[in-house]
Amino acid sequence: MIAMSDLFRISLRQVVRQRNYGVVLSIALGITAYIVLAVLGREIRYKIGQDMVLMGGVNVINVLMTDSQYPGQPVREFYPETVRAIEGLPGVYMVSRNIRNNVSFNLRGEGERSLQVSFIGVDEYYAETFSLEAVAGRLLTAEDVSGRRRVCLLGLDAARDLYGGAGQSLGKFLFLDKEVFEVVGVITGVMLGSQRRGGFLPITSMIDRNWGGGKVTRLYVRATGWEDVAGLVKLIPDVVRSHQAAPYVRLETQEDQLKRIRFTFMWVESLLWLGIAASLMLGGFGIWTGTFAAVRARTREVGLKKAMGGSDADILAQFLAEALCKAVTGGFLGIIVGALLVETGAALLDTGFSYGLLATSSLASIVFSAVIGVAGGLYPAIQASRMDVVTALRFE
Repeated sequence: MIAMSDLFRISLRQVVRQRNYGVVLSIALGITAYIVLAVLGREIRYKIGQDMVLMGGVNVINVLMTDSQYPGQPVREFYPETVRAIEGLPGVYMVSRNIRNNVSFNLRGEGERSLQVSFIGVDEYYAETFSLEAVAGRLLTAEDVSGRRRVCLLGLDAARDLYGGAGQSLGKFLFLDKEVFEVVGVITGVMLGSQRRGGFLPITSMIDRNWGGGKVTRLYVRATGWEDVAGLVKLIPDVVRSHQAAPYVRLETQEDQLKRIRFTFMWVESLLWLGIAASLMLGGFGIWTGTFAAVRARTREVGLKKAMGGSDADILAQFLAEALCKAVTGGFLGIIVGALLVETGAALLDTGFSYGLLATSSLASIVFSAVIGVAGGLYPAIQASRMDVVTALRFE
């Protein structure tokens, strides 16, 4: 029986001589794609889920108290403990409180400019919930809200209409119902919509003045990813009602867009896994055909080894080891490239990843590569081991 060390040394030498680089690269490509998808797939989906806010707000759930639509009902608001309970739900990234009814003021800008501006009350999380950014100045802070400061933000269009630009609006004083508020920032964003021509006040400032009803009747719940929305839609009403009376609480989502995104992701994932499977199958088929070709090319060698006392098991082991070496070499190459791509991808996405998951995926890749090698090389190796000595020696 040939020694195991000699067996794999000879097999590796044969793999190098045969130059089946296409087979090795095909397996490596499949393993690389598998590792990247297994390790970074969740992080990629999370990042895409965050960015989906820019594509219609599919991550944002609008939670409303609709008591005003029912005559005789008191107008209820969301209690602080209710908000905290929603924030603690799995899949919730952020909750922003909002006064649902806006209040309008006629503002005078530079020269003869004047504009009717609608203001809403928001908290410090509103801008991040909708991925808004300050093009001039700053956003509202927790200190602005808790300190009930007389500051405000303007939408970009409102700032341009009143003062000719974002920078010119900073530091301006607005007279709102005989009170003075300072403009500390100008904001914009895809999700701002018609409020680009509006303004934003700290929610506490509006509550103190009973503007817009003076009650928090709307919550914007931003889910971590679009996949979390469906579960949260089922949980949130129960959580609200377990903390307060809320007979007419209603949730609004971008259901049509969510369906399209789910459908798109399903097909993208299916195609990715299909591509991985196709690459690995191509590698397995390459090992199959390559081993058959090697058996045919070395038929006289097989006959000579048998004539010199080599057993069927020795012949089987040699060709099977060659097939296994091709597959495992491709597997190791795929792991190296996959690990590098995971590190690079994590840096580009500004996210972390699980080294334990990477190690588990790498181990599974080696095992799967070995299975491909055995599956692809077993039948040709059996055929070689069963060759008749005389027939093999006469083969031309």
